[in-house]
Amino acid sequence: MRLALLLIAAFWCLPVSSQSLKIMGSDEGFLPFYYGNSLNKGILVEVMDEFTLQTGIAADFHPTPRKRQAWALEAELANAVFASPRWMPLPDRIHTVGPVLTWRDRVFAQPGRQPDSFDDLQGSICLRKWFVYSDRLERRIGTELVRYNGYNAEQMLDMFLHKRCDYIVMNDMEFRFLALLVDVDPDRYSTELIDAEWPVYLGILKTETALIEAAEAFFANHIIDVESMLPNLPPPDRHGSMQLNK
Repeated sequence: MRLALLLIAAFWCLPVSSQSLKIMGSDEGFLPFYYGNSLNKGILVEVMDEFTLQTGIAADFHPTPRKRQAWALEAELANAVFASPRWMPLPDRIHTVGPVLTWRDRVFAQPGRQPDSFDDLQGSICLRKWFVYSDRLERRIGTELVRYNGYNAEQMLDMFLHKRCDYIVMNDMEFRFLALLVDVDPDRYSTELIDAEWPVYLGILKTETALIEAAEAFFANHIIDVESMLPNLPPPDRHGSMQLNK
């Protein structure tokens, strides 16, 4: 009996560092927040490296297609994900920490074009193939706007910088990150029009109480300074024909 009690006590006294955060990430990349062949680069990767240094808890990103993320949680291949509440897999079983940052899809325009509203958008626009945008933008496509599709962010930016389109819609930090890589001033193209905006949380399975407590304590005192981190991020891996050369 005493041995059993000692084993139970030893189990409950295990340090939190004996566990780890296994964070799913879309293998399509999430520039500039996490990217690379094994999702080993990016703002959130560096933030979670700092989390590990402060807490002793390992935090690793695992490439996981979005359609398989709920399955990965159920199969215990992962226990965490960065996402908005709308796209959180298994939302009833997830505890959300944060928000840790805000995602903004901004309209960027060629110099000389500064639209005050979506009703001012006329001409051509570069968008991501298969992505769904806001209703107010979709209403302009096919009537006031000619749509050109890119398969990824690099291709979209290349089309835009070569003036194949008058506008582009991208996450504002993604645009700024890629613009810095090709030595372009992103402020020349920025507008005040936001197509979509939502908070991003770190979702952790509710069964991982120790990890939740550690993450809550960390993000309560940690502000992600995206602007200061952007210039020091490594370039993305090259997979397509698009080359970002200065």
